[in-house]
Amino acid sequence: MSLFTGDDATSAVHRDRDWAATALGPVESWSAQLRAAVRTVMPSQIPMLLWWGPDLVQVFNDAYTPVLGDKFPAAVGQPATECWAEVWDELAPLAERALSGVSTYSQELMLLLRRHGYLEETYWTFSYSPVVDEDGAVAGIFVATTDVTAAVLSERRLESLRGLGTVTIAEADTAADVCRAAVEVLGGNRADLPAVCALLRDSAGRRRQVAGNGEVDVPDEVVQLAVKSGETRYLDHAVVAPLPEGGVLVLGLSPRRAFDELYATYVDLVVAKVAAVVGDVNAYAAERARAQALAELDDAKNRLFQNISHEFRTPLTLLLAPLGEVLDDEAVPRERRATLAAAHRAALRLERLVDTLLDVARAQSGRLDARPEPTDLGKLTAECVSMFRAAAQTAGLDLVVGTDPVLAAADQEMWARIVLNLVSNAVKFTDAGTVTVTLARAGEKVVLTVADTGVGIAPGEQDRVFDRFHQVGGVTGRSREGAGIGLSLVADLAAAMGGGVALTSEPGEGSTFTVTVPFVPADVPTPTGDRVARFGAAFVAEARQWEPATPRTAGSPPAGDERRIVLVEDNADMRDYLVRLLTGQGWAVDAAAEAETALDRIRATRPDLVLTDVMLPGRDGLALLRDLRADPALARLPVVLLTARAGAESAVDGLVHGADDYVVKPFHPSELVARVRVHLELSRFRESLLAQGEQQTESLRTAVATRGEIGRAVGVLMVTRRWDAETAFQHLVGLSQHSNTKLRHVAEAVLAEFDASLEDQGTSGDSPRTDPRDGP
Repeated sequence: MSLFTGDDATSAVHRDRDWAATALGPVESWSAQLRAAVRTVMPSQIPMLLWWGPDLVQVFNDAYTPVLGDKFPAAVGQPATECWAEVWDELAPLAERALSGVSTYSQELMLLLRRHGYLEETYWTFSYSPVVDEDGAVAGIFVATTDVTAAVLSERRLESLRGLGTVTIAEADTAADVCRAAVEVLGGNRADLPAVCALLRDSAGRRRQVAGNGEVDVPDEVVQLAVKSGETRYLDHAVVAPLPEGGVLVLGLSPRRAFDELYATYVDLVVAKVAAVVGDVNAYAAERARAQALAELDDAKNRLFQNISHEFRTPLTLLLAPLGEVLDDEAVPRERRATLAAAHRAALRLERLVDTLLDVARAQSGRLDARPEPTDLGKLTAECVSMFRAAAQTAGLDLVVGTDPVLAAADQEMWARIVLNLVSNAVKFTDAGTVTVTLARAGEKVVLTVADTGVGIAPGEQDRVFDRFHQVGGVTGRSREGAGIGLSLVADLAAAMGGGVALTSEPGEGSTFTVTVPFVPADVPTPTGDRVARFGAAFVAEARQWEPATPRTAGSPPAGDERRIVLVEDNADMRDYLVRLLTGQGWAVDAAAEAETALDRIRATRPDLVLTDVMLPGRDGLALLRDLRADPALARLPVVLLTARAGAESAVDGLVHGADDYVVKPFHPSELVARVRVHLELSRFRESLLAQGEQQTESLRTAVATRGEIGRAVGVLMVTRRWDAETAFQHLVGLSQHSNTKLRHVAEAVLAEFDASLEDQGTSGDSPRTDPRDGP
C-alpha cells in the first residue's frame, strides 16, 4: 500500500493489516484528509499516533511502537478503547474534548499501563489535536507523545535523596532517632518505597524494630546473612541492607516498576545515606562518652603528659633520624626526596607539638623551672630570627633585626622558644610590610619587642590572646592551622624567667609584643651549640607550609571523559600530596591555597567537583561552600569537605550548608578517592537526566511546530492552485524529494513565497485577497 511504504516492522504490519475488517474500511476508500494525516505520521522520527473515525482506529509510526510494549502488533488498526482499556477512564475525557474541536495538552500525566505483563507506573507528556475532514467536521485526533517516565522518577528520587540530606545528628541523640527521621522522609516516596523498616540492636543485643511504615515480609535468614556478610541482599520484592552496629534497613520495592539500573542506584544511595548517618550518630555518641571520660581524667592529664615524654620522643627519634639520613643521600630520586622531605617536616612539626604540650603540662602543674646560664641574648635572638629570613622573603616581607649585645644569665631554651613563637606568629599574620625584632637592656630589665604590620587584633580579643587554646576569630593569616597554645606558652615561659609579656595592637595596622625579663649579669656566655637549630627546625618546617599555591593545573588539560577537580588546601605539603593522589586517578587538579582564588577559578571554568579544606586562611571552606550554593550556575556543583576536626559537629556544619560529603583527616587514600569518584558519577548521572528532560521537551515542541507549518502550506496550495488536500500534500512531498530538503523547510518556503505575493499585491493597489491560512 502506498501509504505504508517504510521498510520498518511497524510499516510492514500496517501494510499487512486487513483494513477492510476495521471501521476505516479498505485503504482505497479512505478520505484525502485521512491519507494526508497518515502520510504525515508514518515517516516522522517523533513518536506519533493517529486516531480516526468514531471508533478512533489507530495508525502510528515506528517511533511510537516502543510505547506500546507487548500491545504491538495487535494495536495496529485497533480501536483506542480496546488498546488502552486500562487507562481509558483517564484518556476518554481528553479524547472527547479533542473530538469536539478543542486541542488538549497533558504534562507528566501518570498512567498505569499493562504493556509488559504487569501494571506499570508511567508518565507522559502529550497533546491531542483534532483533524478535520473536508466538511470541517472533526474526523480524527493527532497524538504527539513523549515518555517522561525516567525524568519524573529521577526527580522524585532526587527529591527523596535531598530530603535524606537534611537528616542529620544535630537534633538526634541516638541511632533510633536518626532511623525514625529517615523513615519519615522516605515515607514521602511510597511510590518507590512502599515499605521501610529499620531495626537496631538493643542493649541486650537483640535486634528490634525502631521505625517503620508499610509492611514488608523478609525471611529472617536473609536478615542474618546481610548482617553477617555486611552486604546488601536483593529480593524480588524487597532489599535488605546492613547498618552499623548490627542494624538492618529493609526497603520494600514497588510492584509497578521494574527493578532496573536506575531504581537500583536510587536504592543503593538511600542505603548508603542512612548507613552513613547512623554511623555518624554512633560516632557522636562515642565522642560524647569520650568527652565525659576526658573530663573525669582531667586531673590526671598533666601527669600523663609528663610521664609520656619518653614514649613520644623515642618513636619521633626513630622517624627523624632515618629520614634525615635518607635525605642526606644524594642518590635518592627527586620525586622520592620531595615525599620524604614532606614526611620529615611533618615529624618535626609533631616533635614541636609534643615539646609544646609537655611545656604546657609543666606550666599547669607549676613545674616549668628556668635553668639560667650565661647567655648573649642579643646573639641568640638574632640567630633565632635569621631562621625565618627565607620564609619572610618568600612571603614578600622585610625582616628587620636590631639587637644589642646583652650578657645575662637566662634559660637559653626558654628564650629561644619565646623568640621563635613570636616571630613565627608575626610572619604568619602579616600579608605585606615589615616584621621588626629588637632587643635591648633597659635598666634592670631586658626588653624584647616583635612588631609587625599585619592584620592586628581587635580590642575585645587582646585580653584573651594569652589564654591557653584560645584562637582569635575573624583574622586572616597564611594558615588556619594551630592549636592556640603558642602565645600562652610565651606568657608561661616569660613568667618562668621572672618576667612577662604585653601586647599593643590596632586592627589593620599591626601588633607589637613586648617581653620583659629581669637582667641578671653574667660573664662569659655559654655557646648555644645546635640547640637553637634543633628548636628552630620545627618552626621553619611549619612556615614552609604557608607558601602560596603556584597557579597551575596538575596533569594534562581535561579531554574526553577526564574530570577537573578544584582543590583548596592551605598546607603546602598536604596540597602537594592530594594533587599527586588525585592526578594518579587520571583527574586534572587545579590547586589553590585560599577560597577567593579558588572561587575565581571555579567561576572562570566550571570544574566537575570541588575538594576543599574547612580551615582556610581568610574565608573558610564553609564560606566558599555558601558562595557556590548561592550561585545558580554552580549550585549543583559537588563539594567535598576535608576537615581535621574529628567529630560530628564539623560534619553537621558542612551538611547543613549543602556539602555533598566530608572526609576527616587523617584519611585512607582509597577512602578519599572512592568518595570523590562516587560524587563525580552521581553528578554526571544527575546532569544527564536533566539534559534528557530538556531534549525531550524540545523535541515535542519541534514536532508540534512542524505539523502546523505543513498544514498551513497545504492550505495555501489548495486555495491558490485549486487542488485538494492530497494533491497539495503530494506536491510538497515531491518538492522535498526533488530538492533533498526536509518537508518542513519546503513548507516554510511556500509560505514565504505566498507572503511575498501578498505584499506585492498590496503595493500595486490590487484588491486584497483573503489569506487561506486564516480560514474562511
